Amino acid sequence: MAQSFASNLWNSLLSLGKIGIRSRFLPTYRSLDSQVIVVGNGPSAKAQLDQWCSAGQSPMPLMAVNMMARSPYFQQLKPAYYLLADGAFFNFNAETFGNAALHPHCQRHEGYQQTQQLINETWKALLSCQHALTVFVPQIYRKSWILQQAKSNPQLKLVVYNYTVTRGFEWLENQLYTMGLGSPQSQNVINSCIFQAINAGFEALYLIGVDNNFHRNIKVRSDNQVVVVDDHFYEVGQKETPLKHDDAQNTPVRMHEFFANLHKAFWAHHRLAKYAAYRGVKVFNSTPDSFIDAYERRSIG
Repeated sequence: MAQSFASNLWNSLLSLGKIGIRSRFLPTYRSLDSQVIVVGNGPSAKAQLDQWCSAGQSPMPLMAVNMMARSPYFQQLKPAYYLLADGAFFNFNAETFGNAALHPHCQRHEGYQQTQQLINETWKALLSCQHALTVFVPQIYRKSWILQQAKSNPQLKLVVYNYTVTRGFEWLENQLYTMGLGSPQSQNVINSCIFQAINAGFEALYLIGVDNNFHRNIKVRSDNQVVVVDDHFYEVGQKETPLKHDDAQNTPVRMHEFFANLHKAFWAHHRLAKYAAYRGVKVFNSTPDSFIDAYERRSIG
């Protein structure tokens, strides 16, 4: 729904205030590649990745996210770009990196030890990376312990970006996005990945593994706990993860909250599509049966 002038003015002023507090002027990163394949976590990515592994390479550079580094595809296809957004990838210390069970969240969140173990494995793969890899990370975590370790690997180029949600007049949003000071709402890592790829200067993005069928993977247990069945392409087996708020009470996420978050994620894709058009960047959804309806469908090749 269109926002009124007063609403846009208020949101614009609030956004400028947030940027003044949270954002930093950062060096502009520009890729030398004109096209990139953004690899989402969805199970549909597996067939495409297997095909490229058999061929010995992907048709263009890959931009991966989250825990892809701990999969065999990372070594075989050697993504040129990587993006991490969730604070869980940064909010731990050397002790936790050595023993996942020592993370404080393990005391409050069912199954968090396994999550931290997977995060540790992801970082171990990145820290030992033997090919040139550009890693995009939020600037609020730039001083984290793990990023200090990452600086010791000369193959890793760290690109720091601001994640400050900016709303208001569209012309102002576009200017702040282009300057890298503001960001659209990014409810999941793929939202952030597409935005950073647009700003990195790629002329065309191809999306695989962006099934976005989260609603199909939700269950409600007999105790009314909402759980999600993880079916990422790199998972050995599916596992059920209870959805909890990150608070002291370990409050369960309710179904209406889950769908509200989905609304934000799908809305973000439409805002990103408009921003891509503003920047002259083509974004193609190459994921079979994807629920994202914001981008033109086009196969790779």
